[in-house]
Formats: sequence, structure tokens, C-alpha cells
Amino acid sequence: MSPKVLAFNIADEKKISQLNILSVRLNFSLFMVPRQQQGCLLRNLLAGTPGSPAPGKPFSDEMLVLAEFDHADLNFLLNELIRTGQQVRLKAVATPTNLQWTAVQLHRQLLAEAGAMQPGR
Repeated sequence: MSPKVLAFNIADEKKISQLNILSVRLNFSLFMVPRQQQGCLLRNLLAGTPGSPAPGKPFSDEMLVLAEFDHADLNFLLNELIRTGQQVRLKAVATPTNLQWTAVQLHRQLLAEAGAMQPGR
């Protein structure tokens, strides 16, 4: 399988451009996921067959889901986003567990983890 990135709520043209440049350089497929598909299972979004979304309120935060990357390319991608000032705060690597979740569920989990890592908690 080739690497894939699901991008949610990326509106900044510079960030989109940088992701497109990196997709060519690292040979990954970039999918800009529409808000109405945030209730779809991640595995289906990655397969290109979103299906019917589960009920749930869409989120507005930027989020990336990275799938099938080798370690070196994943590090390069993340470092390039930082180096170019195009970071995305919420990121996840696809796992057997989270592939069974919707994007809304993953978003909720990432927010909970980010909150747990805040100083003073």
C-alpha cells in the first residue's frame, strides 16, 4: 500500500500547497476530507469509500491522519511541516484501533490527549 494522508479542515492555501508539494516528494496520496464526511469511518475514508456518515457534530479544527508511512518518511513529513511553518496541531497515525473510529471520534480522542498533556493536569 502507498502512504496516504487524510486532511480535515485545511483552508490555508500555503498549508495546502505545502502538503501537495510533500505528497509529490514523498509519493503519498492526499485526501482533503469534506466536513460532511467527518462521521465516516477512517478505514473507509482511506479506502476511498466513505459510505454513510454516522451522526455527530462536525469539528472545525485542522487534523491530519497519516497512514502507511515508513518511519523516515513520517519524520520527514512532520519536520517539513514544522520547518515551513505549516504545522497542524492535531495529528494521528492510523492504527488498527483508530481505523474503526470516525474522524469525529478520533478528533475527540486527540483533544482529550492534548488536554491531558497540558501542564498542571
